Amino acid sequence: MGKGLNIAEKLLVAASEIEENGKGLFSAEDLVVAAWKKFPDAFGLQGYLDGQGNPIYPNSNRVYAEIMGSKPLRKQGLLQKVGNKMYKLTEAGRARARGARSTNSGPFTQKLTLGREQVDQIRHLFESKAAQKMREGKLEDITFFDACGFWGISPRSGAKDLWSRFAEVQTIVEQGLSTLKSSCAVSIIHGSNPYTADDLQTLQKLHKFLEEKFAEELIVIKKRNDERKL
Repeated sequence: MGKGLNIAEKLLVAASEIEENGKGLFSAEDLVVAAWKKFPDAFGLQGYLDGQGNPIYPNSNRVYAEIMGSKPLRKQGLLQKVGNKMYKLTEAGRARARGARSTNSGPFTQKLTLGREQVDQIRHLFESKAAQKMREGKLEDITFFDACGFWGISPRSGAKDLWSRFAEVQTIVEQGLSTLKSSCAVSIIHGSNPYTADDLQTLQKLHKFLEEKFAEELIVIKKRNDERKL
């Protein structure tokens, strides 16, 4: 079980199953237990085995390393902290979990699709003040508050929120491009608004432009790391 999946993907699959069982928000402990039950070889505590050689206790440190380590799922925009040791999957995380489960079910079964929430997020990016000013040719009029609105943060956000939102914006746009490419579609439709590959690439360019334009302001946020606990 889980052949071909890396540790992060296995954890996302476990988190998605927690959601499917009716818990949109889950604790770190919920994730520890779910990951151990789903993938005991990956998330079980070695040295404590049953008669069949399966780990009988979860290894919480293995899960926490993916939440708080050098490349945590939150920094990749796949998992969001919503309270004291409480989390939820982002839409990008759900999409990654769906892809991992499809890959794990056998060859040639993976189909890239965009969920409604992902398309809504793309719409949010297009309707942001920063994107509106870009379309009007007023790039120099874009303020840092406009940029924050585009990214979904505030000037008082911390480093982890910043990295998480950056990763989620990039992931959503990249998945949109991948979906268009894999389905040979011309556009993604949201209501009466079609979003083409050129539109999505423009969002990527805008993200890069805003990073460079507000580099000094972003440095302040990147240094603001007041989160100590899970």
